[in-house]
Amino acid sequence: MNIEKLLSLVPDNLIENLAIETRVDYYAKKLQGEVIFKLLLYCIISHKDNSLRTMESAYEKLSFQLLNRRYNQGSVKFNSISERLSTIDVSFFEKIYSELVAAYKERINNRETIMRFDSTIIALSTKLLEIGYHIKDGDAEEYKQLKFTIGYSDIPEIVHFFHDQKYTSENVALKESILAQAQKETTSIKVFDRGITARKTYDEFTENNIQFISRLNNNAKYTGLSNNEKQQSLQTGTLTIIADEWCYLYNSNKQKIRHPLRRIEAVQTTTEKPIVFITNIKDIDAITVTEIYKRRWDIEVFFKFIKQLLSFKHLLNRSENGIKVILYVTMIAAILLAAYKKINHLKGFKIAKQKFEQELETAILKNLITMCGGNPELLKTFFVERSP
Repeated sequence: MNIEKLLSLVPDNLIENLAIETRVDYYAKKLQGEVIFKLLLYCIISHKDNSLRTMESAYEKLSFQLLNRRYNQGSVKFNSISERLSTIDVSFFEKIYSELVAAYKERINNRETIMRFDSTIIALSTKLLEIGYHIKDGDAEEYKQLKFTIGYSDIPEIVHFFHDQKYTSENVALKESILAQAQKETTSIKVFDRGITARKTYDEFTENNIQFISRLNNNAKYTGLSNNEKQQSLQTGTLTIIADEWCYLYNSNKQKIRHPLRRIEAVQTTTEKPIVFITNIKDIDAITVTEIYKRRWDIEVFFKFIKQLLSFKHLLNRSENGIKVILYVTMIAAILLAAYKKINHLKGFKIAKQKFEQELETAILKNLITMCGGNPELLKTFFVERSP
């Protein structure tokens, strides 16, 4: 799949129809929804450190004008972009994101059965950010936090943006995201770290047929019920599994939870430190449980990718509306890059982004040559003839 077919996952007719459906351009005279979407997407992918000034400059570039041919060109001021981000209908971008997730699963990969859940946090000065919750530790008066919680398979399939104080706790944020994703599909295994500690949440997941794997504090109290058949130690590349049993955990009030869970205890080979896994899944072996949990690290890699390579840690707009717009377009860019990475069998996001940018530039150049009546295939001959 080349770059043009990849971009067909978000076709122009889809964008046009969603613009009509959401009435995103009802009050717009120049910065229409499609223009804002394409400008944001173009700058996120093409610039490591995107900014409003970068978008202002990119709007006049020939490469972007070729992507924006349906609308008038000219110039636009950075403060106009910022104002539009603050007021534009977010549902337009959310619907594009949802359509892309569905298209990816249908045409690229619909076999992933593991859903990792985690949150990443951005903190800014209260002078810059009106919304957000105060940091509990440190100087609570100077900084506020925004939390972004994601359900990640090999793409970010579900995203939530939290800024109320109650979402400081992952018992609230992660739980809400997992329950929301489970309403869409029930077959994947939900994997999350020790952010969820509320025992009633484990019960709620079990009662809703949500299969999960997580970590448990080593000193968490429990009452054993029965051991699984294999009692001898099992060895993985990094762990020695020494126990695999069903048990009842206790909540903070020392009350036993309603449903038994499977507790798997292991020792790390290199450090000899204990590590305990908890799950409600019966029909997979202990080694597979630990290997599935190990894949939770993929979401940490994803967070690093969007912050370092897609400039997500720098908010272009600090209104709630603008932050949501940037969130959805960043996730759209990430999905396109993940698709490119997968179909080209590339190992890292950095290489994928570099090659994606190069192919996008080449595709734009070929379109320009074609529009001017030329043959873009002659480019290959041109460079071959001049090679030493």
